[in-house]
Amino acid sequence: MARLTRAESQERTRRLLVEAATRLFLRDGFRATSLEAIGEEAGFSRGAVYSNFAGKTDIGIVVVDALYERAARDAAAAVSRVTEGGPRAWTDALAASLQASVGDPDWARLEIELAASATRDTLRAAGATRYAALRGTCRDVLTAAYAAASRPPPADPDLISLAVASLVLGLGVQRACDPAIPAEALGQLLHLLTGAVLAAPTAP
Repeated sequence: MARLTRAESQERTRRLLVEAATRLFLRDGFRATSLEAIGEEAGFSRGAVYSNFAGKTDIGIVVVDALYERAARDAAAAVSRVTEGGPRAWTDALAASLQASVGDPDWARLEIELAASATRDTLRAAGATRYAALRGTCRDVLTAAYAAASRPPPADPDLISLAVASLVLGLGVQRACDPAIPAEALGQLLHLLTGAVLAAPTAP
């Protein structure tokens, strides 16, 4: 096996640290997890953590970003596999791919604890970038759904994606607090939203 370059070795170390931090943050919580524990879980020293991240808040932001990116990739992949059935089938695929993550209490706890530890500017900057990426994924998926229905979006795709992202995030917060809210509600609400948008008259 070829020896890793310095850059490849650093990237591998960083990836393993993020994977370890993700497991510990979700299992034990952000506050309860130390940098030493992350290094030990990944098989490295605390120094290795500091050589890759400015501190625990920094690695926490990277972990949360990665969780969102993974959910977005899974959603886009699920929708891309739908070849027939129109917008409703696309919405079903989107909802099914997100049910496991929307309202996950461990994920919600991580975000809350991370928010409490970050400075206002750091939190706002990280959140703005993260949610913009989420809206971008929603926009791409919904634009493809309208194309499958052989009609242009009846409203600004950016506005529609804002509505969908707000629905997903808002429902996630409520389900994290109240698990009695069924996961199936996501699909039902998405159908209501996208159905209303698709039924709306197209602007001249």
